[in-house]
Amino acid sequence: MTFDEMQRWLLAEIRERVRNGQISERRLAHLIGISQPHMHNVLKGVRVLSPKIADRILSRLRISLPDLVPEHGLRGCPLNCPRRPANCGEVPVLEGWLGPGLPLPSNASPVESYPFPESYLVSLENPVLARLGPDPQMSRTFNKNDLVLLDRSSRQRLHTAPGRLYVVNWWGEGVIRRLLRDGSRLHLLGDDPRGDRPLGTVSIGSRHMLDVVRAVVVWVGRSLERS
Repeated sequence: MTFDEMQRWLLAEIRERVRNGQISERRLAHLIGISQPHMHNVLKGVRVLSPKIADRILSRLRISLPDLVPEHGLRGCPLNCPRRPANCGEVPVLEGWLGPGLPLPSNASPVESYPFPESYLVSLENPVLARLGPDPQMSRTFNKNDLVLLDRSSRQRLHTAPGRLYVVNWWGEGVIRRLLRDGSRLHLLGDDPRGDRPLGTVSIGSRHMLDVVRAVVVWVGRSLERS
């Protein structure tokens, strides 16, 4: 792929994001360190998209070069690309990481999202994606940098099921664990091959269930982006 080809696809992607309100020209200009008029002129084609600015956009919006090539799939097409299925919705990515020692993320990124079929998303409540940090207790299930799709349905969080994976607010940290409910106690389980030995226990009598269980994991994908 030549730089001219990459430039055309990148500009088409950014223009569509601005048009759809995913990011403003002012916000994008701030992220890459140029003035808003400069950014406006680049998107209008009045000024040339330099390699330096293109590299900043790719880095700040976490877009890789293969993402811009149509034959690489959905992420290779701008939102108005005819190869992109119409019944596809964008799911935002949480700012921050899930894992022990990391604060529970709650805010969605204004610039980063991934497409999922609407038929898959229709049954989910407030779906969001999250990246995973290292978690030795879940190393048999997850890798660092994996992406997880989360369903934040209140019903799913109130009625936990054995074997499912949940995002738990562990005293301010966001961790993924299997759960075992025992009366007013909630046992947090990891990947311990020796059996269901709890990694921790939370009293849900003193803490509301929805404050502790924040989401259920419904999909796991391997992330090929920078570590």
